[in-house]
Amino acid sequence: MSQENYLIQVYKAFEHNEESIRALDKIATSLNDIYRYIEPSFFQGDFFVVKNFTDGIVIDPSKGIEIQFEKNILLNKTSGILIIQVFDNGKLILWENEKADNLFGRPDSLVYHFNHNVEKFYANKEIIDITATSVGSRYATQFIELTNALSTYSKKKILHSSCPHFSQSWFDVSRIFFKGGGKNIPEKFMQESLYEFLNTYLTLRGISIEVLREFNVDSDKPKPVDLRIHWREANRVALIEIKWLGTVKKDDGTISYTHGNPRANSGITQVKGYFDSAHGDMPTTIIKSYLVVIDGRPNNLTDGTATISHGDGMHFKDIEIAIDGDKKFHESIPGFEKPIRMFATPICT
Repeated sequence: MSQENYLIQVYKAFEHNEESIRALDKIATSLNDIYRYIEPSFFQGDFFVVKNFTDGIVIDPSKGIEIQFEKNILLNKTSGILIIQVFDNGKLILWENEKADNLFGRPDSLVYHFNHNVEKFYANKEIIDITATSVGSRYATQFIELTNALSTYSKKKILHSSCPHFSQSWFDVSRIFFKGGGKNIPEKFMQESLYEFLNTYLTLRGISIEVLREFNVDSDKPKPVDLRIHWREANRVALIEIKWLGTVKKDDGTISYTHGNPRANSGITQVKGYFDSAHGDMPTTIIKSYLVVIDGRPNNLTDGTATISHGDGMHFKDIEIAIDGDKKFHESIPGFEKPIRMFATPICT
């Protein structure tokens, strides 16, 4: 739904009262600030933001607290009922786990509601669904934009090795074996590839970010994560580690080693360490971690393999990573993403 569309719906719901448009603008502006402290995709409860047209307080003020200058209290809130009333002078009052029944159907108040990735406005007697994304909020799109970028990268740069940096990872023109020999090979080509893509992709979309390569996330025990993305204006950081699955050949044409599911699972453990360290170093920053797994595994390889059949070359295309039971952190930790697998196709005969 476009902004113009729901703006008109709000205006009509309040019988063309211009105060409703001012309330909508105030809520939208406030959400851009509030969501610097709450990541909606992490939140599993009910979150309300209300603007009364005359700034009358809508819930018992003795049960709320003013948070205009203390918004850090919102950090790490991921459940429950949160109600914030915004005022023309910038004041914010927060109520926790109070009943929201009094907010609905009011002719003098516009109410925003977020619940399990669904966004709505309660406008007088109308309910207006403004959900625009499958995860998170239209008012906090940083991680959504990154997820979209990674999906585009997988399809346009990795699937057919279309990136000149990534293409250097291969030992052979048929993209059957990865290249070995030398420091950090083939990893360095993959890091260069993703760094350049994200830096260009996000910047071209007018997103103000800082993309750093091999950033130390622990000041006491330096641990360089492959990429760190920082949205300063949104108080968000993404940590990205890259791992690959496949078989490496040495310069003499013999197989050196093969990485499979255990490599991906060790990567999950590594990312968990980065994630925990980053939370210790940046306790007031909203952090999300990503493990990108580039899967270049054909089936049935030997030292002498020079061509690959379609069946062997595409054997792993739709086989997801088998994640160990004790490493399914994405199921219980907000901000810990399920590994993102990107399949790289060989040239098949």
